[in-house]
Amino acid sequence: MTFEIIPLSETLGAEIRGVDLSRPQDSATAAALQDAWHRHVMLLFRDQDMDDAALKQSAAWLGAAGQISMPVDRRGDADTGIALVSNILDDSGAPIGALGDGDMWFHHDNCFEAEPDKATFLYAVELPAAGGHTLFGNCYTAWEALPDDLRAALAGREVLQVYDYTVREKPDLDRLDDVRHHWQPSAIVHSVTGRTALYVDRLMTAVISGYERSESDALLERVFPYVERSDYEHVWQLGDYVIWDNRCSVHARTDFDPAERRLLKRGKIDGEKLVAAA
Repeated sequence: MTFEIIPLSETLGAEIRGVDLSRPQDSATAAALQDAWHRHVMLLFRDQDMDDAALKQSAAWLGAAGQISMPVDRRGDADTGIALVSNILDDSGAPIGALGDGDMWFHHDNCFEAEPDKATFLYAVELPAAGGHTLFGNCYTAWEALPDDLRAALAGREVLQVYDYTVREKPDLDRLDDVRHHWQPSAIVHSVTGRTALYVDRLMTAVISGYERSESDALLERVFPYVERSDYEHVWQLGDYVIWDNRCSVHARTDFDPAERRLLKRGKIDGEKLVAAA
């Protein structure tokens, strides 16, 4: 199958035209999609029409679908292959999904796991009239933009990635027994491209190894702006499907009217242990 690749910005993202993700991809198409994904970090497929069974197989060209680790009461679906990202309430007034409304800081998905997700995909089912956009940042260019003193300050360091499934609050670092957390390299080498990516974000990075807390906080406040430059802002349309490389990008969400309904279905591709940059 041949398809069209239209870059979405100079540094991140491309729209793919001519691919129906509800169907299996032949080997040549799968290889071409993988190449485009590694080059552009994030791919957009518009006008997709998928039930849950098709959605769970939609990224088979990239790897095996992973199981959602989000707690079942926040996942919104008994199916561990799909999570509902939604502000919709059921008849009893309970949320049908997680991460309902409001803005959300830039972050890497599941960086608090020993083997963070390789990829995340989102599929738009219901959308508000305005807002709820997804911002994407390229962490290759974030690393390249760091001044020499910040690169030196991060060299060989690990960062503690922590998340308690709130939208935009850091947990108490003195009480981590019941909170997901893991030490990760502050900068990683991508296993396919060989490029270095900054692996720090405001939502989940709590502290840098080897520094007093005050020193770490000050360094992180200098680093975060390099991660939070939006390289592409996605304005959702119904049927949009977006899949991004979670190792070398961050994403965030803009605010929207909580009185309006929003439902995206989320899945992931399993990853592997990250490799620290030299």
